[in-house]
Order: sequence, then C-alpha cells, then structure tokens
Amino acid sequence: MNELYHVEGTLNRGFVGQITYMVCLEKPCDKLDIHFKFDSRKRKYAPKEATPERIAETIEVVRRDYGEEITEERAREIILYDMKTEIHTLATLNDEFIGCIHKQLADRHMLYDGEYASEGCIPQQKIDGVLKVTVLVFNVIKDNTRYQLTVSGE
Repeated sequence: MNELYHVEGTLNRGFVGQITYMVCLEKPCDKLDIHFKFDSRKRKYAPKEATPERIAETIEVVRRDYGEEITEERAREIILYDMKTEIHTLATLNDEFIGCIHKQLADRHMLYDGEYASEGCIPQQKIDGVLKVTVLVFNVIKDNTRYQLTVSGE
C-alpha cells in the first residue's frame, strides 16, 4: 500500500481529549489501512516507577477525588496494575462512521476493503472522499508519550 498521510505527535501526562486528523483522499482506494501506534513503554508504570512521591500523590488523589483513605500498598497496586495510558481510534468517511478500535493495544491497524474490515470496523465498498481519524485520549500517565498515525491505501 502507498502511504497517503503520516503524522507524529507527543502527549503529556494528564492529557485527556480528542485530536482529529482530516485526510482528503485524492483518488478512490480499494483498500485502506489506518495504523496508529504509541510508545508501549509509556502505557503502564514499571515497578521502579512506584516511587514514594508517586505513592503519596496517588493517596492524595484518591482522598481528594473519591473521599477514600487507602494504604501505601493499595496505592502501589493502583499505580502498577490499574493506571494505564488509554487511547482509542475512531474513523469516519464523508462524515459516516466506519469504525472504532477500543482494544488496549499500543499498535493497531484499522483495515478496510469491499468485503473485509478489522474488528470494530465496517467494510467499505467505496473508499473515497474525506477521511477523518480521531485519536480519543482517555488518559496519559507519562510525559513525552510519542504517537504516530499513518494512513495507507491502494
């Protein structure tokens, strides 16, 4: 497939929001690949990152935002097992929904042709017009989380 569009970016800790990229397809495609990936090393915390400062911060956030008291051990468990960078991708073609990937994958493809589409996507008989890919960011836990979005077609 030929690369039609490529963009890279960086997200920082605490970012929540949506980023939409619009691609005007210059000619009709029989196949389309929307490839999104982010740095998998930034997806979860490693044990060495459960520092006393991060544990104290987690205890404070739980106290402030949820009105609950937790132990240092529970805060450590939250940091290592519950917290994660969570990013999904959604695509529309000419303002019609064609798919959304919710799986917790740091590297994913949304594949389309006339008969097949990736799980969570709808096969497309006509791939032409304006493609919008929205990066849905629900949580970023580490600064400088790099991502790439590549759209390819043939």
